[in-house]
Amino acid sequence: MNDEIKLLKEVCSKLEDADIEYMITGSIALAFYSTPRMTRDIDIIIKVSQDDIQKIISLFKADFYISETAVKEALANSSMFNIIHNETVMKIDFIVRKNSEYRIKEFSRRQKIAIGDNLISVVTPEDLVLSKLAWAQQSKSEMQLRDVRNIFANGKNIDYDYIKEWNQKLQLEDLLTEVTKNE
Repeated sequence: MNDEIKLLKEVCSKLEDADIEYMITGSIALAFYSTPRMTRDIDIIIKVSQDDIQKIISLFKADFYISETAVKEALANSSMFNIIHNETVMKIDFIVRKNSEYRIKEFSRRQKIAIGDNLISVVTPEDLVLSKLAWAQQSKSEMQLRDVRNIFANGKNIDYDYIKEWNQKLQLEDLLTEVTKNE
């Protein structure tokens, strides 16, 4: 986990130095709010445009494998591309922030969390719950639902009203009911 934290801090520092807005999500974000679990990658949502393609490639080409074609396609389709750290062979998934009402709101709510001397932007626990419910709905993944249960069990000061409001708007109600039925 130390290599992941070191790499996370390095990547976040590069993004901040380049004025690229970002937000940690996925299993790494889960570790801030609940029981950590093994992960194979680091998930980072970035707010970028086509004008940022060369900036992104320049940031990472010295220490990472990066495909210019994949970056261009991800930005054109608001999808995802990854980079692989040459030394550790760890993968970073960059998810291009979508322009839906919810994704804009989620990104605006990100919070700074300290890792040693570094402050990094991380998804809120409420938005991590909503994203995991959406991923579970798409993938039928029990692991995502277990993560949601763990966030609820370990979370402090969770805004349940916010979750309920967006859960309804995003039409995820059956899944929220499923993970909260025994609480």
